[in-house]
Amino acid sequence: MLTQFEQTTGCEDTIRARLRILATTDLHMHILPYDYLSDRPVDGWGLTNTAQLIADARAEEPNTILLDNGDFLHGTAMGDLVVEQYRAASGADGPTLHPMIAAMDHLGYDAATLGNHDFDRGIEVLFDAIEQAEFPVVSANTIVRRAATPLQDATLLPPYTVLNRKITDSTGVERCIRIGVIGFLPPGSLKFGHNSGTAPQIRDIIQTARSFVPYLKARGADIVVALAHSGLGDDTHVEGMENALLPLSRVAGIDAIVGGHSHQVFPEPGASMVGPDGLSDHLNQVPTIVPGFWGSHLGVIDLDLAHDGVRWFVASGRATLRKVTGAEDSGVAPKAPRQFPNWVQQLHESTLNHMRTPIARCTKDLDNYFALVGGDRATRLVQEAMMAHAQQFQADKPGLVLPVLAASAPFKSGGLAGPNYYSSVRAGQMTLRCLSDLYVFPNELVLVRATGAYLKNWLERSASLFNQVLPGERAVALKDDGTPGYLLESVLGLTYKIDLSQPARFTPDGAASGSSGGRIVDLQHKGKPVRDEDEFLLATSDFRACGGGGYPPVPEDRIVAIPPLAIRDVLKGYVQRVGSVDVPADPVWRFAKVAGASVRFKSSPAACISRAHYPWLPIRCVDMCDHQGFAHYEMEL
Repeated sequence: MLTQFEQTTGCEDTIRARLRILATTDLHMHILPYDYLSDRPVDGWGLTNTAQLIADARAEEPNTILLDNGDFLHGTAMGDLVVEQYRAASGADGPTLHPMIAAMDHLGYDAATLGNHDFDRGIEVLFDAIEQAEFPVVSANTIVRRAATPLQDATLLPPYTVLNRKITDSTGVERCIRIGVIGFLPPGSLKFGHNSGTAPQIRDIIQTARSFVPYLKARGADIVVALAHSGLGDDTHVEGMENALLPLSRVAGIDAIVGGHSHQVFPEPGASMVGPDGLSDHLNQVPTIVPGFWGSHLGVIDLDLAHDGVRWFVASGRATLRKVTGAEDSGVAPKAPRQFPNWVQQLHESTLNHMRTPIARCTKDLDNYFALVGGDRATRLVQEAMMAHAQQFQADKPGLVLPVLAASAPFKSGGLAGPNYYSSVRAGQMTLRCLSDLYVFPNELVLVRATGAYLKNWLERSASLFNQVLPGERAVALKDDGTPGYLLESVLGLTYKIDLSQPARFTPDGAASGSSGGRIVDLQHKGKPVRDEDEFLLATSDFRACGGGGYPPVPEDRIVAIPPLAIRDVLKGYVQRVGSVDVPADPVWRFAKVAGASVRFKSSPAACISRAHYPWLPIRCVDMCDHQGFAHYEMEL
């Protein structure tokens, strides 16, 4: 019987070899397995844990490369401390390398691309870090000057790299292979308010790939690996789409894809098939991995290669994920492995001391366990701080007299991050850790002149993450597990209802659904209906204002110019001025009644204690702990 190679090549003496591609994505500065927001060690993530998976995978296969798919520089309190304090220090007071770059160098990464959050602290901070990396960082569609074609664009970084490597074939002979690695950043994901310079432009992923991939092949690349900081998305290509892995997989010449950005996991355990090829680990016959986030998974693509006398080509491939395992809440403080620099441990301890600094007190527990059903004191405090800052700014601008609103979302909302990943601040002393727990990203405040029509469209996009529920249906899943809860924006200053019996105007990814109706009803401001032509001053984040998360981007002429300021700094200043924080419990929004219907949703088991904070929510617990550790709740509509 012919082997798979012989069936492909038609020749029994074809030269054969294997190449293993290892990949991480969305590390977000999680070097150590520690949750600084809840101040506890964990075992389910952290690059020091992923490092063991990397070592094991390399030991199994000598022909191996290691890649990263972006969003590695920022996302933890340790990363913030590096930017705010260690970069300001010189000489022996701070590390000469960014800690994540140093960790990646020690693990021997071969190449990486950028994610949108790598720009969160500005281009200067980004380049200070990556210019010292011992591996190339590439991005083909991040441009500083657009030309007639992608190949003629002036790119911020090299669009691709070609790794010249030696691999051992099946007979033990070393042979040369040229591996092209190209990177892509998701359009519409960069923020407005960087601290240095203007944000670069992002060209469409598919348009860029169609130009560069044939070019890479013509330049002698045997295989091409696409590092696409992008989620699976819809199968149909729409120019500028943020999550584009499915259409990218149809670009001829791509041999393997690494995805990310959306914090998804692919291939999913137990999945039977995806797409027309009928393979659970392929997208349109291209082996693909999306290896979670924070180092939770290591992606592994094994390519079986054959040589036709001129170059290597892929005969077949397999894609798998290896999950970091360990008992949550181990209670054991993490230690950096020997291969990591000694000052990683010192930086960890400095971060803990910094985060434990007291700044105010709160009179009530603040949590977002029930954010998906309208009970969310944690996000309410963030919105109050944003609103207060906007009102103060407006008071100094006599010509800017508009009703002030504030929009934010529950960024810590369980999901793939697990049942402990919710914001929870107990009554009593508030520390810097509490503020980071309430608002996890270094987004900047943006003020928008928003019409009533724009706000209703904004809220329709928010309500699109929920499933439709018809009268009489019981225990319908409120949302799909793969749809992140942090897409749920609410707007303080308005009151409204969400009618789940109506079809959503958008898909969960933010694309138009084709439905002409809507779910937002009884939209009011101070008891009066909001008209399409009404104008408001909306405080939001630069990420949302530029269309992040599939929200309608704000036209530049509707942005009010303000000095750059991080929302966490807005929150810190607000609670310090207030001194004693007392957040009201009344809802910003509710679900409209659907006769005889109920919904079922997941949250933390700790949410049971918080039900009393939201007496208007008709909730009961139906399962205290499923196989993932989530509690299940049912609510009457």
